[in-house]
Amino acid sequence: MARPEVSDGLPVYNGEKYLPNTLKRLLAQDFEDFELIVSDNASTDRTPDVCRRFADRDPRLRYVRNETNIGLAANHNRTVQLSRDGSSSGPRTMTIFRDRCSPASLAPSRKGRRPSASCARNASTSTSVGTSWAWTSDGVDKDDPWPHKRLAHLLRNVHMYNSAYGLIRLDVLRRTQLHGLYPMSDHVLLSELAMLGVFVELPDSLLRIRRHPGRTFTANKSVKALRELFAPGKERRFPPISMWMHVVTELVRSAALIPPKPRDKVLGTAVALVVPQWRSFRNVGGRQKQKLYKVLGSTPSPSRKEAKRP
Repeated sequence: MARPEVSDGLPVYNGEKYLPNTLKRLLAQDFEDFELIVSDNASTDRTPDVCRRFADRDPRLRYVRNETNIGLAANHNRTVQLSRDGSSSGPRTMTIFRDRCSPASLAPSRKGRRPSASCARNASTSTSVGTSWAWTSDGVDKDDPWPHKRLAHLLRNVHMYNSAYGLIRLDVLRRTQLHGLYPMSDHVLLSELAMLGVFVELPDSLLRIRRHPGRTFTANKSVKALRELFAPGKERRFPPISMWMHVVTELVRSAALIPPKPRDKVLGTAVALVVPQWRSFRNVGGRQKQKLYKVLGSTPSPSRKEAKRP
């Protein structure tokens, strides 16, 4: 059986409430040449019944259930591991949990842009109980031949980290370490993709995020809870540093490992050391300014990025 052009990965845990609508939207899209891999992380609700019901109706859906809860990050990685291999011509791409794929999102790969590592949406729709309420953009588009410049642009601009749910070349994705088993590992994954190729942002809205009290990162806010979420039963294995410093350490390690040329390794490592610290310093300054404006009873002028936003 020929492999499809796109593998769509859907990691899930206890998703019976929203899963039927999600699967319906994914399978009803106009683009049809895809496989939908649902990796169930040992759900304890009716998630298996929902998935099997949809799989019986549509052969593009492949449902796989983990015997035990392997953690959020490992379950994301599992969808990549389950992506079907085979021999066919044309690009091979992977997307993790996006609402739909469009011909425009595949165009850069189809035109032979081999350096393209990821095709991310320019705008995503956030939803609250099904109601559209905001547009957001990661602002990661950067067509530059230098890996360290693409990395610097990403680290300076990305804020929502929705780009990890974009359309990614599978051969490039498999050159990364995928999601690390620690909180905020998507920072590192996106950084590795940026060092391996350009990001292309699209004007279309291809992802909707439902914000509700039971959402994973709303229900798990403490450091202990987040670490347990990513690596169940492995709390003692985490280094005795903050979550952010753990991410910075992994960024530096990736910058030294991922780029193929020694020059790019050196420049990337310098960026990984400096830019995150500068961004943290800038954010602290921004919070202090907000406090000052509140005390003075005035309103800050919009930033250049906000002023350009439609």
